[in-house]
Amino acid sequence: MMNSKVAGAGSFSGFGSAGKNRIDGLFNFPGGTYEDLVVDGVCTSEGPLEAHSIKIDGVFKAKSDVKADILDCDGVVTIEGNLRAGKVDVDGTVSVKGDKVEADVIKCDGILTAENQVSADIIEANGFINAREIVGDRIVIKSFKKSFFFKVFLKAREAFIHSDYSKVDLIEATTIELRGVKAKTVSGHDVIIGPACIIQKVDCSGNLSIDSTATVGVVVGNAEAQNQ
Repeated sequence: MMNSKVAGAGSFSGFGSAGKNRIDGLFNFPGGTYEDLVVDGVCTSEGPLEAHSIKIDGVFKAKSDVKADILDCDGVVTIEGNLRAGKVDVDGTVSVKGDKVEADVIKCDGILTAENQVSADIIEANGFINAREIVGDRIVIKSFKKSFFFKVFLKAREAFIHSDYSKVDLIEATTIELRGVKAKTVSGHDVIIGPACIIQKVDCSGNLSIDSTATVGVVVGNAEAQNQ
């Protein structure tokens, strides 16, 4: 297995397809298919990118689709196309401007922003997810209030949230648990609407729990509701 590393500034035609490929400087490359890609610097992929694992500790921009078994972001990622991954782990900020984010598992302790749909079997977020719609089997979003440390983190990365809530038009899954979420519609079988949620409509066919501090407009379906 051959590893490669680039540092400095400029453009290049691409890495080797095998081994770990690392960027520590400022570079553009045309995309392509690789085994492992690590970005500690500032990097732009001009074309479609596919890799087994992509690890971002710096700043990465993809101007087309990205496909990976693992996308691990501790830095700042912007994807102008679609994102397809087995696992997405967000501790920094990820912004996807394409039609869809598809994954088997999404874990988000940072910020995930999608202009359209986020789809995953399992979504677990203690950070913020902002999207037009989120669909899956099990969705847990527990957005936290911004601490001083988190505000400093955001400012350092030039990523700002002007709210203490995750914001989603539609959340649809078999099991849903929310805290600190603003949504137009939440639809599921077993639904927990936790503290600091503002939900316009809940459609529940199974067990429904609503925290006393949550604001819910209307409830439809055959849910067995219980206020906390």
